[in-house]
Amino acid sequence: MTLPASSAARPALPNDERILVLLGLLSVQGRHGYQLSEMIEHQLQYVIQLKKGTAYLLLDRLEQHGLISSHTEQPGLRPTRKVYSLTSAGEQHFQTLLVRHLEEEPTALLPGNVPLMFSEHLPAQERLRLLRRRLARLEARAAQYGVLVGACTPGVGLVIRRIHALTVADRDWLAGVVAELEPTA
Repeated sequence: MTLPASSAARPALPNDERILVLLGLLSVQGRHGYQLSEMIEHQLQYVIQLKKGTAYLLLDRLEQHGLISSHTEQPGLRPTRKVYSLTSAGEQHFQTLLVRHLEEEPTALLPGNVPLMFSEHLPAQERLRLLRRRLARLEARAAQYGVLVGACTPGVGLVIRRIHALTVADRDWLAGVVAELEPTA
């Protein structure tokens, strides 16, 4: 989707998964900002890292670009809250991003690669001790993802199954590395 020429005066809108998740959540129904950030923090914490402040900044940018609209409401004696809804331009942008991101092949630039690259600079026993601890955390995380798979919506379950498979693969790889580094008796 091409944004209007007047968009040059607006802050840039990233075309990444953070925008995709916000538009996707709003494609289901209008939601207030706190509800969105709670969903991301508690229900989608294994799917995407998106801080509350960044979510609000992106919601503001989405509104500036006409992809979402907002109105305020005050339920009962509660504080006023801003409710966001997807516009038709937002629905088109969501579909465009969804198609683009779904067909992409993600790169395997994972956090934790750099310390592995330099781990040989540690004494052998310290390196092995740290890698064993990392392996134990990977084992715990793989078990946690295995439990989560059945407790999600089908779409989130698909993501959790992928994360579980990648975590298991990383665990198995690291178990092999630890076995190679174990001193022989």
